[in-house]
Amino acid sequence: MADPILRPQGFRPIISARERARAEIVAALRVTVSKPNSTLVGAAIGTGMAAQAASRGGADFILALNAGRLRSMGAPSIFSLLALRNSNDFVLDFARSEILPLAKVPVFFGASAFNPRCSIETELERIANAGFGAIVNFPTSIFLDGRFRADIEAAGLGFQRELDMLRAAQQRGMATLAYVRTVTEAQQAAHAGVDIINLNLGWNVGGTVGSRAGLSLAQAAEYAKIAFRHIRTISEETLCVLEGGPIVSPDQMYEVSAVSKADGYVGGSTIDRVPLEASMEQITSAFKSVGTLQRRIDELERQLEHVQREYAIVGRSPSIQQIKQRIEKLAASPLPVLITGEVGTGKKLLARAIHEAARRVGSKLISASTANASGETLFGSAAGEGGRKILGLLQYQPNATLLIENVEGLCVDAQERLVEVIETGVYRRLDDNERGRFEGRLIVTSTRSLAELGSSGQLIASLESRLAPGHVFLPNLRDRLEDLPLLAEHFLQALRKDRRSRKLSVDHSAYRVLMTYGWPGNIRELRSVLETAAIRCEGDRVKAEHLPPLDEADAPRPHLGEERDWIIDALHRHRFRRGETARYLGISRKTLYNKMRFYGLPLQPRKNA
Repeated sequence: MADPILRPQGFRPIISARERARAEIVAALRVTVSKPNSTLVGAAIGTGMAAQAASRGGADFILALNAGRLRSMGAPSIFSLLALRNSNDFVLDFARSEILPLAKVPVFFGASAFNPRCSIETELERIANAGFGAIVNFPTSIFLDGRFRADIEAAGLGFQRELDMLRAAQQRGMATLAYVRTVTEAQQAAHAGVDIINLNLGWNVGGTVGSRAGLSLAQAAEYAKIAFRHIRTISEETLCVLEGGPIVSPDQMYEVSAVSKADGYVGGSTIDRVPLEASMEQITSAFKSVGTLQRRIDELERQLEHVQREYAIVGRSPSIQQIKQRIEKLAASPLPVLITGEVGTGKKLLARAIHEAARRVGSKLISASTANASGETLFGSAAGEGGRKILGLLQYQPNATLLIENVEGLCVDAQERLVEVIETGVYRRLDDNERGRFEGRLIVTSTRSLAELGSSGQLIASLESRLAPGHVFLPNLRDRLEDLPLLAEHFLQALRKDRRSRKLSVDHSAYRVLMTYGWPGNIRELRSVLETAAIRCEGDRVKAEHLPPLDEADAPRPHLGEERDWIIDALHRHRFRRGETARYLGISRKTLYNKMRFYGLPLQPRKNA
């Protein structure tokens, strides 16, 4: 039958302020649900701090519950059912003063309907006057079972009374959320017209006071799916959310929600108690073990330094492995160190590795030349050029690691003074012999062997004997060619880092040339050759054609058997295509042809009989 009352165009029914508040709360939550990949999240808490944190974290609504307050006091959520005090008074005390002022989202007041002496209307009036625009039935009889539950229901103080409270709240314009555990309770709540139905799957597992899981995630998902289907059959507008049981993490919530088609999730202990316990445990443990942790960090840093030092002294040959082991021993010893080796073998690099391995606090590595044979640079002088006093490095850096290059260049007097420093830690300035103390470390280098230094008289006997225990010999590159590929890779990587250039690698054709060269300039020359090749190379592989000319007079003669094997291997790799094989070996096609004839190699692969 048509409405007999004529309404003017644009007529809007009059809605009270409270009804408008409820409509706005529910509409906002539905908008959130309607967004793609969006989930409602409610935080069931009991302190202002938790409310503020949950709001900042993106909670869509808050449940102010006595269980949340009890959890903050160290009690489990189940204590909320105990008759400790008037629950509504308890929640009003903290929720009004702490949660409402701090929460930036709707707050549902956890109201109890258990008390037969309290009128529902009176309680709702108190709650509304305190500023709450939404309500939830908590603590609730759904957590009770057996005879106790039956007696509560028979007395009219059970779930039906809670639904009556929610209906009355709606009539006052308050948004409503109903806790349910069974499909029957869910259907009853849907018929009551509540705005949100929260299917509780049991007390939460996890933490120190969590319950045992009654349902698996799969079982929880199927159960919720059935319950929500019944709810939506009755009311499509009702929002369906989950809480409790086996769900203790976001991924578990997503897993259950995806199957059950839940609109959201309510977290209680999973939002406040469990994370707080874990966080406090971790932080307390960190304070307790900070000393141990710092020592562990220091140890890891030392290991990292060790790795860096190993990388600086590149190679896996037996001689280099022995040197790496020697570095650690020398670093831990106060002995002066003598490093010998040809030009370009990496003596200064080894000196730095020993210095860094020693980890002398505040110590620097200072390099000193012996261009002035008198040792003026080291010891200083009372009557330098123009009559001015000259400050020596031993005085200027008394705690440093002093690297003296080409020690044989010092005159006899300077060498004697150096012996005195080694033996007593005292140096004497030139000209006036003024004394000072040196507490640093001495490392000296020479391009001559220790035997040559002694036999030639370039080192006085006393200095030779003092340096001999800490002697390290760096082998020539030609004597450790097995390290050349690693060195080449190291230099190209360093070049890429220094110049921000592209990544380069060495082609086999280039390796054939590099491995048959004598390297009079050692690893310093290798680096120079690779830098030149990198400039010439336009691709990502350094080939033989990119290498600068190398003096073949310095190339060692390879063993004939080895060269023959190289050529045979290369021919088979390239199916006897002589052009490709020659490029691979880094030689001309004519040279390859001549070598094949010299070694009696077939020009074509032999066919199988």
